Amino acid sequence: MSNNILSKPCSYAIRAMAHLAEQPPGKFSNSQEICDQENIPRSFLGKVFLPLCRARMLRSLRGAGGGYELAVPPDQIRLLSIVQAIDGAQLNDCILEDHPCGNPRECMLHPMWAAVREQFVDYLNRTTVADLARMRKSMPLPLAHADHAPEVILAPR
Repeated sequence: MSNNILSKPCSYAIRAMAHLAEQPPGKFSNSQEICDQENIPRSFLGKVFLPLCRARMLRSLRGAGGGYELAVPPDQIRLLSIVQAIDGAQLNDCILEDHPCGNPRECMLHPMWAAVREQFVDYLNRTTVADLARMRKSMPLPLAHADHAPEVILAPR
C-alpha cells in the first residue's frame, strides 16, 4: 500500500487533464508537450490516457498535428470521474490494510477514516478540471516550469 490516497497514475491523469483544460478549444496537445509541462514520464501518459479515452472524457487524434484534447467541456469533468476511471474503487480501500474497507471491528481507524474519505470523495465530486485550471492560473508559476530562471544578483554585505 502506498502512502498516497491516490495512485501515481491517477495524479498524472489529473495533472494532464488540468493541462488540457487550460488549452484553447480545438487545440490538440501532443504527448511530449504534456509530459514536459506536467513533469510526467512519457511511459505513463498513454497508460493513463487510455481509460480516459474509453470513459469519453478525452479524445485522441493520431498523426501530424494530432494529440489529445478534452472530449467534453472541462466544467463537466469531475475529478471523481478521473479517479474512478484510473483507480477504480481504490477509495474504498482501508487506510491501514490492503483490502476494501468494511467491518469497523477489523480496523481501529475505520470510524475516522470513513468520515475523512466521505469528505474527500465529496470534494472530488464537486471539483472539476475547469476548477483546477482556474486555480493554477491564479497561482504563481514554480521555477521548474518557468521558461527561464530569474537572474539572481548577490550583493556583498
